[in-house]
Amino acid sequence: MIEPQFPADRSGALGRLEDFLLRARHYAAVRNQVAPGHAGVSRLSPAIRTGLISEQEVVRAVLARHPLAAVEKFIQEVFWRTYWKGWLHLRPQVWTAYLERRDWWRKHAPEAVRHRAAAVAGGQSGVAIMDRFARELVETGYLHNHARLWWASFWIHVERLPWELGADFFLRHLLDADPASNTLSWRWVAGLQTPGKFYLVRRSNLERYCAPELLSDTTGLDRLDDGRVVAAEIPEIADRSIGRSAFDDDTASPPNAPYGLWVHEEDCNPDLGGAMDPPPSRLIAAGPDAPESPAECPAPQQRLLTHALADAGRRLCAQFMLPLDAPESGSIRSRRDRLRDFARRHGLRTLAAMAPSVGPLADALPALRSALARDGVSLLLFRRPWDSRHWPQAHRGYFSFWASARSRLAEGQSSPELAGS
Repeated sequence: MIEPQFPADRSGALGRLEDFLLRARHYAAVRNQVAPGHAGVSRLSPAIRTGLISEQEVVRAVLARHPLAAVEKFIQEVFWRTYWKGWLHLRPQVWTAYLERRDWWRKHAPEAVRHRAAAVAGGQSGVAIMDRFARELVETGYLHNHARLWWASFWIHVERLPWELGADFFLRHLLDADPASNTLSWRWVAGLQTPGKFYLVRRSNLERYCAPELLSDTTGLDRLDDGRVVAAEIPEIADRSIGRSAFDDDTASPPNAPYGLWVHEEDCNPDLGGAMDPPPSRLIAAGPDAPESPAECPAPQQRLLTHALADAGRRLCAQFMLPLDAPESGSIRSRRDRLRDFARRHGLRTLAAMAPSVGPLADALPALRSALARDGVSLLLFRRPWDSRHWPQAHRGYFSFWASARSRLAEGQSSPELAGS
């Protein structure tokens, strides 16, 4: 199996983007082809997930080189990521419902379900191609999007396993594990995200789009014969109504006193706009707490996050001519304790950071804010203009969202402010 390589620093991410620009026109024709190395897709998603580069930068770069009509399918895929985050931001209770059900299954799943879920996730389902994909995900932290759809459908509609446990498996292993894209895509495959529509894996689809070497072992493939896979009936447990409509809480006022800049795993190239003038007086890169077990943050994810945060620290230190507060060797202190100690040592009353989207880091913020507040320290969060502009538009279906975005892109393609449209 060829392990795809993914840049873990901004320079590498920009280089990968530049390389993709040479192939962007061909994306629509080859994007569904699943082959070792994944040369048909950009492989930029891990860099976007960690914020080494932004959706805005990618859209701007592609449209600066190509007319929209020639690269529309790729731009659509970038906007899908924006849309999913906006959709979940407006309906955070869907994320909460997923977590509650995931935890319920972890505690109460029958032994037969636990055993089978472990076998399928461990690449021992008996269907060779699906087992290959499971091993590739665990070993490399990546799967082609088409393979993700096939595998998720196999888990839900063939194996009849709880979709929440499958989504959790992906979230823990994918290098580009965006909570919104992952959760809502699994819901879509299950038939929950768009009621009445689900995704069924079909043998003919695999044979059409898989490279021949991936299907050299046909063991168990008959389980996926066309017409054999029947949709599982899954009840909706989440309230899909819009739970928030105001974005005022996402935009903080620039600090009026010396402040510390906190760089986290969701944005390794922070842009606080006016808050960066004056620049921060101190800088800390503090990622997730050490996992309780390797299963909670597998090695590929740990390596990516460690390198991305270290790269962010080096770049920002050079930019602002500041020392970086790095964790002690072997430190197991929590992120909360590190940030509190950082503020205390430097006499800071304000920390600033980019606001995370709905997900584990956002879930941790209330407790973190409370802990800082006990020391008289406030945490200011800033939302990128791209997100503040596009997320509120995710109140309807994607194609309405895309039609509006496409119109603005087409009208402003020649403008340097294009990607902020």
